[in-house]
Amino acid sequence: MSFDRLAKAYWALEAISAGGKMQRCRMAMLDAIPAPRHVLLAGEGHGRFLPECVRRFPNARIVVVDASAVMLDVARKRLTDSGTAAARVEFVHADLAQWQCPDGGFELIVTQFFLDCFAADALAAVVARLAALATPDAHWLLADFQIASHGLARWRSRMIVGLLYGFFRVVCGVAADHLVAPDTELGKAGFSRHARVTSEWELLKSEWWRRG
Repeated sequence: MSFDRLAKAYWALEAISAGGKMQRCRMAMLDAIPAPRHVLLAGEGHGRFLPECVRRFPNARIVVVDASAVMLDVARKRLTDSGTAAARVEFVHADLAQWQCPDGGFELIVTQFFLDCFAADALAAVVARLAALATPDAHWLLADFQIASHGLARWRSRMIVGLLYGFFRVVCGVAADHLVAPDTELGKAGFSRHARVTSEWELLKSEWWRRG
């Protein structure tokens, strides 16, 4: 799986297909989160969330991990262009499954439109890996797609999600072919859902999970 080919055009694709809807989903819970000292952004991609996170938590150390070097370059440039101080931000080019984190102790884990890239077995491993890096009282923010519960909204979300998986499997080599909710794995890691917001006929969800 590699998003290198799409990295420089990803923001435009998002803007054309979704306008500001995905960004509003990313931001839905940010203002409510208690200020952490150590933040991990996993699979941050093109960096739409990063400048806002830095502004919200100016004293936090933020580690950004992504398997795409090109995406990291785009995120780094976006942060620089935003005029936001980046002294406490570390960019790490690594596959999460192989990343040897030197310390851990993250009080906030953030996964924005990232966990949907993984099939069930890989998702379980990724959630367990991230949870192992989190503190006993950590918070977890996630934004993602979902299949709506019923009716026309369910049909619409299934169609949109199906098209997205078809596109990203061909262009980026994403192995997953359907959404797998991370709820069970988060529960195994000691997290429970604290708040949840849905939008776009239940196509998008923003969730805040807490541990301890």
